[in-house]
Amino acid sequence: MKKLAVLCASVLILFSGCASKSVSQTPEENASPTESELPENASYDPDSNTVYIFPTTEPPEETVIPDSVDIDSGATSLDSLKYEVFEDRAVITDFTGKETDIIITSHIGSYPVTEIGHYAFEASWDVTSITLPDTVTIISEQAFADCESLTDIAIPETVLSIGRGAFSNCSALSELTIPASVTETQEEMLTGCALQDLYILNPDLDYNSWGLEDAESKCTIHAPAGAKILDWAEEHDFPTEEIS
Repeated sequence: MKKLAVLCASVLILFSGCASKSVSQTPEENASPTESELPENASYDPDSNTVYIFPTTEPPEETVIPDSVDIDSGATSLDSLKYEVFEDRAVITDFTGKETDIIITSHIGSYPVTEIGHYAFEASWDVTSITLPDTVTIISEQAFADCESLTDIAIPETVLSIGRGAFSNCSALSELTIPASVTETQEEMLTGCALQDLYILNPDLDYNSWGLEDAESKCTIHAPAGAKILDWAEEHDFPTEEIS
């Protein structure tokens, strides 16, 4: 049975994401595998003594062309932004303009802007402020990394997750509020920042190697009484303030 497990694992690695594959057992391996011994994406046909391995990856999501590219009045022009539109949403993928004060539209045509994509504003050194709409739910990996002049960004209370290194090396950012809606954060979110005040409004949001421990000076962490982040802050000698 050990040989069968190794064989299944090998087939899984070789053919994951492709059309379903099969492998017949040798006479030495002709004992029928139990359901618990097979990978989740495999099945066993006793008639042919064959283990079938099925794809584990989903096909990439297809983009669509919006019927219109209307945006919010006063929002940064789409001439300065790259984006992708999917079946039910739009994603900002890159900033190519020269503006320093960015206002992200809440929609592109009839599609809500729900995500700031991976590396979308990375190394936009001259950007000083960013306004996000309350349609955004995801700030992706390194979305604002190396925005060295950024001093003002308000994360809307619709955001659920913030990716790895999202604000890394935003060295001019002195204050940031993570709203109560955020339930997931990733490592290095604040690496290289020089924050003076960090507000964590979700009492259940725990520290996740954000990079604060490597800062030259320790920011004050503001959070509701009993918040998990306050326990971490006190353990690591960060100044704290309880807020209501």
